[in-house]
Amino acid sequence: MGCPRVELNYRIIMNPIKFECPYCHEINAGDESSYGQRVECRKCHATILVPSTPATAEPPTARLIQEPAARAETAPEAADQETDIFTLAPSGRAFIGQILLGLICVGLAIGVAIRGRDFSWPPWVALVPLASGVLLLLLVWIKVKSCSYRLTTQRLFVRRGWLAKHLDELELYRVKDVVVDQGVLQRVLGFGTITVLTDDDTTPQLNLVRISSPIKVKEMIRTQYRAARRREGVRPTEFLQSP
Repeated sequence: MGCPRVELNYRIIMNPIKFECPYCHEINAGDESSYGQRVECRKCHATILVPSTPATAEPPTARLIQEPAARAETAPEAADQETDIFTLAPSGRAFIGQILLGLICVGLAIGVAIRGRDFSWPPWVALVPLASGVLLLLLVWIKVKSCSYRLTTQRLFVRRGWLAKHLDELELYRVKDVVVDQGVLQRVLGFGTITVLTDDDTTPQLNLVRISSPIKVKEMIRTQYRAARRREGVRPTEFLQSP
């Protein structure tokens, strides 16, 4: 005895659509199978073209959330690396009197050389003010070049001398205070002396003389010695009172 045969009919359900006739403006109905097909208007019987399947709107683009990168730990070598902050020399404005006097002597020598014939002066007379002026200018140049001040993130260096050189070196964490000294004329000309007070027995005090913009330089030194104290774990109370 055979099993009864069962036939299953599958029907695909289409979504209904509506479209307007471009001739008589009649609203016609159909389903999704009409997309892109030519059909007849039910009112005016004109042949019309149903538009193609409308494009599906793209969904909004998601915004990526980036996790902050883990901060790389500073290597001990990088933390201890010493870098330069500035290198200074005495300001030429501190020697303005000597510079003017030297230029006057040179000018006088030129005037004597030009007018000396009118007074029957020997040629060597002009050499006296010329040598004096050149000597004064040379001394100023030597004074400026024979001294330099160098600040790093860890130390302060003071170099003095032209032929025989003397170098003072100070660890910044030993600095107790920084003082600026400026007279009236020095304030007008924009230079002064910076005194660095320390707890170092060998170098209790360092003087940076004839420094241009001393207030700015003082703040730079202050920033670096405070940072050096933090690195070394030195507290201000560990220092004796500044004199």
